[in-house]
Amino acid sequence: MDILGEILKQVLEGAAQGQQQPPQRAPQPQQRAPQPQQRAPQGEPQGMPSPNDLGEIFKQIFGGNDAQKLPEVVKQFEEKGMRDEVDSWVRTGPNKPIDRRKIEDVFGDRELNDLARSKGIDPNDLAEVLAKYIPKIIDELTPAGQVQRRH
Repeated sequence: MDILGEILKQVLEGAAQGQQQPPQRAPQPQQRAPQPQQRAPQGEPQGMPSPNDLGEIFKQIFGGNDAQKLPEVVKQFEEKGMRDEVDSWVRTGPNKPIDRRKIEDVFGDRELNDLARSKGIDPNDLAEVLAKYIPKIIDELTPAGQVQRRH
């Protein structure tokens, strides 16, 4: 069962709808049309991860499609002094936010750098994205208000 994939799809679609940008005006005759962004070569970090890359990163963090590592991820946050934040994500009600520095503290520079490098993105951008989405993902993975061991 692809539990994490379904949750990621919902979370990312919700974020995309909330961040829709107004349509671009047609370029004037003397202006050049913007060129589509090309994927950076591996090793040179470039901006934010694509939805596919982000999905792969979250599956790596949470232990695949069935989120087998959810208890371990929750424990990592608790061990770094973020029990209140984690409790808010697991229980029903509003989720307390976290910032990039807390993500860096939980996962460490080495793991963040490895994840970012594998997708050719900037580690700081990755930390920002993880800080935004991990609370939502943990919230969705714990609808009953508690972390259950995944099989």
